[in-house]
Amino acid sequence: MTAKKNSKKGVRKSVKKVAKTSVRKTSKTTPIKKVKTARPKPVAKKNVSAQVKTSAPKPAKAKKEMIPVLDLERYEVKTVCETGVKDNFVGSTRFAWIGSGQCGGRIVKAFYDLGYKKAVAVNTTYHDLDLLGLPPSQKFLMDIGEKGAGKDMGRGQQAAAQWRQDILHLTRKTFGTEVDHVMVCFGAGGGTGGGSAAELVSIAKDYVYSIGKTEPHKHVGVIMTLPTNGEANSPQVAENAYQVAAELGKMASKGQISPLIIIDNEKISRMYPGKTVREFWPSVNNTVAGMFDIFNRLSSLSSPYTTLDPVDYQSILKAGGCAIMGLTRVEKYKDRFALSSAVKQNLEKTLLSNGFDLSTAKVAGCIVVGGRRMMANTPNLQDNINFAFDVLADLTGKATIHRGIYEDGREALRVYTIIGGLDFPTQRVEELLATQMVTA
Repeated sequence: MTAKKNSKKGVRKSVKKVAKTSVRKTSKTTPIKKVKTARPKPVAKKNVSAQVKTSAPKPAKAKKEMIPVLDLERYEVKTVCETGVKDNFVGSTRFAWIGSGQCGGRIVKAFYDLGYKKAVAVNTTYHDLDLLGLPPSQKFLMDIGEKGAGKDMGRGQQAAAQWRQDILHLTRKTFGTEVDHVMVCFGAGGGTGGGSAAELVSIAKDYVYSIGKTEPHKHVGVIMTLPTNGEANSPQVAENAYQVAAELGKMASKGQISPLIIIDNEKISRMYPGKTVREFWPSVNNTVAGMFDIFNRLSSLSSPYTTLDPVDYQSILKAGGCAIMGLTRVEKYKDRFALSSAVKQNLEKTLLSNGFDLSTAKVAGCIVVGGRRMMANTPNLQDNINFAFDVLADLTGKATIHRGIYEDGREALRVYTIIGGLDFPTQRVEELLATQMVTA
């Protein structure tokens, strides 16, 4: 037993010696370096979920109704449609009208008489409003403690700003929500109309935005009248007209209003000689409103030939800049050049201002209306009409031309032209100040 124990001890000692000597040898030959242990790479979630899928217990089924249902979830917002004052006209575009001052009130009254009943007139004096043939509920006195603005545009601006919310409320009540385009009308020489013009444009934009128009500047236009040279002899009138015309001209050029239509009273006075005092202004205003109405009416009608449709008409209204309209009756319609000459003439035979550069136009519309028998029996009439359209295209440069050919019961041929997106006629406005300086 002792011999065996001794032999075991000897074996253990020899093993220990061998281990020590082997360690010493390795330490001498190869020095031990500290090795940085790399961090374990994160396992992708997909693999984990794949691994856990088999081993993880299935989650308990959720209850069907975890969150209570509120009554608000069942509530749907309904679009409110307000008719306002009911119109009585035939047309593709639903217009509303805001007239300021004596001149603006007369213009909107002319449209009201044609069936455009969504019309509002504002003034700083009750005298002009009392004489205006509109329902009392559609007239508003901008009372600033004075009996009128007295050619002072500052008072006109103050009045519109002071009564802004009331005017906006009146437009919403009178116009309702079924409106496509709002036109602000005024005379450039007056204190109320000229002073309130920019503020009323802003109010009109607020209104159209409130009824869902996302681009208000394309749905608000202006009809502005320029004073005669005789009226412009007054320094105050000339200065008023120049200031407000320049301001509105910049707005039109920037596309902030569309369109700007300028009625030139000086030109009108030469076109309507011999009229009595009672006949003069109603004739002028009715002619302007009638031309406006013709395009709106025809664009709503179908034609067996060529139709100028509502989208075409709207593109002219929304083109920005200034717009002009003209009308000519053609007697010698069998003549190839008679129609083309009529197109040129009706740009001159218009109540609107001169001085426009037609090559700056963006879009135009030309409508030819003839009698049924004329359309059926006149040889080469289609060729003559096409030639007239081509002449308009040449006059307006690169403008888009919308064409319309209609027939009615009158055996006469008429040519209607409307041009939009024109540059502002700066020269005509500067003549207002020049006239005043020469007189002085």
